Amino acid sequence: MTIVVRTIHGGQYAYVSRREGKRTVQTYLGPMSRPDVQAIVDSLSEEKGIPARMRRLFWDTDSESLDSARHATAIIERVLEMGDLQDVRWLQHRYAGTTIAQVLTLSKGLSPRSRVFWNLWFGREVPCAS
Repeated sequence: MTIVVRTIHGGQYAYVSRREGKRTVQTYLGPMSRPDVQAIVDSLSEEKGIPARMRRLFWDTDSESLDSARHATAIIERVLEMGDLQDVRWLQHRYAGTTIAQVLTLSKGLSPRSRVFWNLWFGREVPCAS
């Protein structure tokens, strides 16, 4: 994943560029003059770790040693279980939708309530309990 800042007619605009299989997908974040866009760019620019504001979710571990690539499943589980909307937005910018969907499907670290909620949120079919 890469942050791309383009200058168009004197204004700077931020995009997130990431690979999904063989495709490159770019998501428009907004003008760099907006504080919320600047905050997203700053948090996504952190190479390996998680943003400082999200460290509250990892009280039981050394959040400095978390690697967003190596510990992806644990980070996604924790954010979906206890994070707020801003944390979920970071999650969607950091990880491919297929990665989040895989955690929703296979993870044993999500409560049934969270699993159903996030499946509905992301527009996925909710598996029936038998």
